[in-house]
Amino acid sequence: MRDRTRSYTTDLPRIGLPFLVNMRRRLTELSPGMQISCTTESGVLYTSRHADGYAMTINGVTRVIRTTITQAGYGIRQWYACPHCVKRVAKLYIGRKDIACRECWKLHYKSQSGDKLDRMRMSIRRQRYAIWGNNDLTNNLFNRPNLFPKPKGMRWETFNRRLARLMQYELAYWRAFSPVVERITGALKRKVSLI
Repeated sequence: MRDRTRSYTTDLPRIGLPFLVNMRRRLTELSPGMQISCTTESGVLYTSRHADGYAMTINGVTRVIRTTITQAGYGIRQWYACPHCVKRVAKLYIGRKDIACRECWKLHYKSQSGDKLDRMRMSIRRQRYAIWGNNDLTNNLFNRPNLFPKPKGMRWETFNRRLARLMQYELAYWRAFSPVVERITGALKRKVSLI
């Protein structure tokens, strides 16, 4: 097995936009100069208001975190500005002594390391979750989706269209996966015949 050479986004704790909304609400209730704290895998993160943003301290290192907004349809969307590259991002990742965006940390998504079959499995699960939700029945790819019931409230036309697309995609997946199964079973047959 190859050594792991990449770091992934799941390796570090992160703060997203819901954290920003919660933090703003909690900081407005506090008197100036007060901090709020939350415990992360990297340590305790202290947050306070700063003149032009927020100050976040992790293990003694303080970074000023600014926010920005963009127009989104009829409303606005808020973003963090990375304290290092000043790029507009939706999530910041918290290390032992720093806070930065995914690119500054050189983090990758796990899906970037997957092969074609991994991406196909993710797509199948995503389609299944969109129809039936995330549960043990839909997680197991050996369970045939044409035996699953129609979800309550979904139109038959929509259900049949989504199910047909899913069945077609699963058929393509099993065709692509069959050489892998044949390689494995062929190796087992050879081992059994040698014994």
